[in-house]
Amino acid sequence: MKNKEILKSSILVAASAVVAILTAFNFNAADRKEIQNNHEWDELKEVVIGRWVPNTFVVPKVDLNLKEFFPYIPDASWDYMKKMENNTLSNVFPKDDQEYFDEQENLVKTLRELGVIVHRPDEIEVGVIGTSQCYSRDPIITVGNKFIITNLYNENRRQETPSYRRIALNMAKNYNGEVVSMPSLKAGYHKDNVYLEGGDVFVAGSDIYVGISGNASNMKGVEWLQNELGSEYTVHPIPLKPNVLHLDCTLMLINKEQGIICKEDFIDFEAAPESLKNREWVEVEAEEAQIMATNGVVINSKSIIMSDAFPKVADRVREMGIDVKEIPFRKANYFGGGLRCSYQPIFRN
Repeated sequence: MKNKEILKSSILVAASAVVAILTAFNFNAADRKEIQNNHEWDELKEVVIGRWVPNTFVVPKVDLNLKEFFPYIPDASWDYMKKMENNTLSNVFPKDDQEYFDEQENLVKTLRELGVIVHRPDEIEVGVIGTSQCYSRDPIITVGNKFIITNLYNENRRQETPSYRRIALNMAKNYNGEVVSMPSLKAGYHKDNVYLEGGDVFVAGSDIYVGISGNASNMKGVEWLQNELGSEYTVHPIPLKPNVLHLDCTLMLINKEQGIICKEDFIDFEAAPESLKNREWVEVEAEEAQIMATNGVVINSKSIIMSDAFPKVADRVREMGIDVKEIPFRKANYFGGGLRCSYQPIFRN
């Protein structure tokens, strides 16, 4: 009898322990944050913003004969880099180096004031050739509940990816969702390499648009993304002219009905999916798009942030009933980037 009571007591203790463990597990699961990015225009709550680290940007020897391989870089940028070749930006243009930093930190401050949680990549503490960490859009992508570590086309930019490992590890340990790494790249520009860059990727529910210009993402990247996301999604390749680096250099989706666009940068905009085309557009010229007139931050479906370099475009967006906050963000354009290039959503509500 005594043994039965001891056994019964032991079972009750064990059962209580199991309940306690399950309760703790459920609490922890409920307490975990979410990776969620279902639409470009859902309310922005959590992001990764790149960083400009002063005194680290090194410009190699600039061979102007390479212009044909980088058709998206304007002549003014080539001239700018030529003045810095075999040197650092901070040595040649110290004011510019500081202003790059100030713009990036002001973006962080602006988003935090709006209640957005901001993550930053680790600092690159030594000089790096021809790259920086200011454009966090490209090395990582979020689609649905997936956090994807991407493959960058430009070899110099591949140095950026390790700086996001800490963030990826944090996502894997503390967030509900899936952290995915793309297949390894072979050295150089091997024909088998799979490229996908965040500046090319737009999320609109089950429709995903990927820009293809020959300068970044490729069709192997489109196929990989479709396979990774599965049949619930349709990944649409969007052919772009070779003077365009990424899709966000010529397109901004403000909400499901409105956006900013440079149609002449598309190979054939009329051939684009109906789900993309059927919007009220603010159209900009190719010259404006090249300096990132379409490249902003969507806070929600009725509110965006734009660079103050485009007041006329901003006014036209306001005429559509959209609230536009303009902030200084011109320096990033020197290296072909803008506001959207500088952040990647982790959670949109």
